[in-house]
Amino acid sequence: MFETFVRTHRTIASVVALCAVSCTTVQTQQTTPPPSPAPSASLTGLIPAAAADTIEIIRLARATDSVRIEKDRLLGERRDAEARWATLRDQSLRLKATIAVLEDAVTAASAKERQARKDKRDADRVAAVADKRRIERSVSLMAARYELREAQAEEARVLRNYLDASVRADDAELEIAERRDQVVPDDASQRTAFQELTSRWLQALRTRSARAFDLEDRRFKVVEAQIALLKLQRD
Repeated sequence: MFETFVRTHRTIASVVALCAVSCTTVQTQQTTPPPSPAPSASLTGLIPAAAADTIEIIRLARATDSVRIEKDRLLGERRDAEARWATLRDQSLRLKATIAVLEDAVTAASAKERQARKDKRDADRVAAVADKRRIERSVSLMAARYELREAQAEEARVLRNYLDASVRADDAELEIAERRDQVVPDDASQRTAFQELTSRWLQALRTRSARAFDLEDRRFKVVEAQIALLKLQRD
């Protein structure tokens, strides 16, 4: 019986020792960090594919015939704007001369009024005052018309400049269209020349946009001058 107890005790000790060895092995495997991957010779796989797409190709959406038709229309409008500017400038100068004549008439009416008052001629004084007020109103109306003509002439001038910028933009676009199919992709000098043409076209578009802002400002001033004249005519 004692021998049986000894054999049982030895068996349990063996099992305990085996468990201890197994647990130590498992703990060692769990705490040891995994090996680092071998460094790659290329980082291509780590760079997003979109990072390589950094070139924006400026493409023209309009057909060449459409650009030519627009250019012809702009040239016609430019001639009309030039003629309108000349007409408005002439009207403005005429109004300025008329205002000077009316101001002289106001001065003359004031002199008649003073003389009639001095001579005790009440009827002549009243007539001179009435003439003076009538002429002064004409001066105010003519001055308002003069301001309107000046605003309209400035609008025509800025419109002419806007149309000039538009024609230059169309010229640059047509030049790009003519050269586009002649550029050899592998020729760096031709690519550079084509990029210069594109840059010139974009600069012309920017100038045209700036002229458009100026034109809207002048049109606003024309409307203000029209409102002022209408108010004077209604008073």
